[in-house]
Amino acid sequence: MHVLSPAADRDLAARDLAELARATLDEHWAVAAIPAERRSLLLERAEAAALLPGDGLGEPIADGLALLGTAYELAALSQLEAALSPTPSAGRDLAQAVLAMGAARAFRCAAALRPPLDEGESATKWALRLGALALVSRQTESYVRWWEARHHVAEVVKRTAQRLDAEPWEPYARGTLWMAWLGLMGAPVAVLPETVADELPMLSATRSRLAAFRERRADHDVPGDGPVLNAAALRARMNEFAIRHLADATELLTVAVLRRTLPDVSAEFKLHLSAARSAMAGDHGQDVLLAWLQAAGVTLAGGVTAQLELPGF
Repeated sequence: MHVLSPAADRDLAARDLAELARATLDEHWAVAAIPAERRSLLLERAEAAALLPGDGLGEPIADGLALLGTAYELAALSQLEAALSPTPSAGRDLAQAVLAMGAARAFRCAAALRPPLDEGESATKWALRLGALALVSRQTESYVRWWEARHHVAEVVKRTAQRLDAEPWEPYARGTLWMAWLGLMGAPVAVLPETVADELPMLSATRSRLAAFRERRADHDVPGDGPVLNAAALRARMNEFAIRHLADATELLTVAVLRRTLPDVSAEFKLHLSAARSAMAGDHGQDVLLAWLQAAGVTLAGGVTAQLELPGF
């Protein structure tokens, strides 16, 4: 009678988990709405084009790839709450696997597309979402190569970052936090001239940006706690709430990375990101971005996907 070794037993369990995750992902309503043959063709096209130098794919295939990538994101994020559970279980293992696999496929689709370049924040948020997908699916090397292939995106993001100091508080705060996150994700564009020689230039740049952010926040007039008189005042208060919690989460994660105390911050980090997401619940695009940042931050903090291995990715 053949007896499996512990290593072979683990490999078999990992393959079974991968197969179950693949089936769960493909059976989600958003993914299943796209015929399997078309999904395969689109993924093959995306795989071939994702890291090719140039502008990325446009029409006529762009709409199909964008739709498929969105479907995989919806399927993956439907597992986010279960994947972030602090209690180990078979259900959490499966949720983590679906989250990582969905992120991998969504990354492949998005990396192949032509990024928006007409407005600086749009390009920055595109690169940020792509970085979160790469981090969750452990494709950070491909993410760095994507920056090299899409050098025009780097130019737009750099110009946007250089203008931030002259912006009003809200666009300044958002843009600075986006750039800080790009540094956490290892985006080459995040490096500052004064941090190039540092051992960890991207993290040093993120720390410098957050220090400047704190100084400006100290001088910023926070909306009062009085009655909200109109929709604009309510939106301003909710945006301020989201910025505050996103900033706290970003600082917490940055300090943890620099001090190598990653696993200790997962719970508090999740609370801050959940609070920021609750304030942005009416803005679907912003909520999806924050959801991926939450998943990426917990991944970086040694949380849900740190030990996950999926064969055949």
